Parts: sequence; structure tokens; C-alpha cells
Amino acid sequence: MGRQNVPRDQWLELGYECPRCGEQVTEADVYSWRPMPEDPKLLLLWCPNCGDRVEINHI
Repeated sequence: MGRQNVPRDQWLELGYECPRCGEQVTEADVYSWRPMPEDPKLLLLWCPNCGDRVEINHI
């Protein structure tokens, strides 16, 4: 599992790479927005390539 700190604007515009395999992960791969989808501080998603769980902290 990888945890990354990413500015929200960067994540929404560019997507992000899985820290394990480098595959591009996008908003479509998110399975949980915490604490709520309208103002998430933490995104939980699965990498579609390697299956690793990725956590992204919005800063």
C-alpha cells in the first residue's frame, strides 16, 4: 500500500501514478472518499494494474 500527499487540484487535473507499478490511477478508480465525497481529505483506491491499494491525502 502506498500513501501519497498530493494537492487536490493536481490530482483532479492530472490523475496520479501508483507508487508500486507506475500505472496511471484516476478518479474512476476511487472506491472511498473520506470523510465525505463533497470535501474529501483522503481518497482510497485500487490500482487497476497491480491491484495495490493506494491512499491519497489531499493537502
